[in-house]
Amino acid sequence: MMSWWLKDPNALLASGTEPAVKDGWDLTRTPVNEKEARARSDWPLWKQAIKEEVAAHKKLGTWSKTNCSNKQRKAVKTRFVFDIKHDAEGKKTRYKARLVAQGFNQVPGRDFDETWAPVPDTATTRALLSVAASKDWEVHHVDVKTAFLNAKMDKEMYIKLPDGVEHGSLEEVCRFNLAVYGTKQAGRLWGIKLDMELNDMGAVRSKVDPCLYEWQHPVHGRVFVLVYVDDLIVAGETLAGVNAIKRSVSARFDVRDMGEVKDFIGMKVMRDKAAK
Repeated sequence: MMSWWLKDPNALLASGTEPAVKDGWDLTRTPVNEKEARARSDWPLWKQAIKEEVAAHKKLGTWSKTNCSNKQRKAVKTRFVFDIKHDAEGKKTRYKARLVAQGFNQVPGRDFDETWAPVPDTATTRALLSVAASKDWEVHHVDVKTAFLNAKMDKEMYIKLPDGVEHGSLEEVCRFNLAVYGTKQAGRLWGIKLDMELNDMGAVRSKVDPCLYEWQHPVHGRVFVLVYVDDLIVAGETLAGVNAIKRSVSARFDVRDMGEVKDFIGMKVMRDKAAK
């Protein structure tokens, strides 16, 4: 008899009552690979996550089918990496499958040059939250979905997709069009793309920390944006100012508005407005 959560993949996530261990698998731990995910009783949730990930890539045009004519170019393998997202209270919110490239196969100077990602200094993060608390600013959290895929790949690279993602001959490979997670330069390309968009919006990059931006709204005053890879902290003097920059960002990227910041880069944020 099929278990009840296999009939409705969303019921398991919504209920939050699944057993910690089922059929020998610890369901509180993410699968190490697709083979393990398929063997577990919560496979329907991971299967749906994979389906959504592949659909997003195809919509964006992450890769193009091609017969690689350059025999010296070795195709980079890809795989799915799994994660369970939780809210600030530790409750499961969604199952995530991300297609990543095995970047360790890339060759320096041929497949990539510089490698970095936008990560602010810890002191900058604490300073911004401290100032926001003392001045009673609004502080919101925005997550950019599939952030790296907003940037175009800067090198000629080919990939082999996991079985079942594309239908075609075994010899057929695909060429990267966008900066896929796992590639050495993906974080840098995304950082450059985000910087261009924020500058176009009128935000000015800090000379002290390149991950901090200031945006002077003509009506709602100053708004600061702190970038940590694909997470943005938006802090401003007024809620209207914060909402204005969130609208501007969401007009350029597909984002998840997290509302008032509750957790950020592993830190749980609790606020006492009365005590500032």
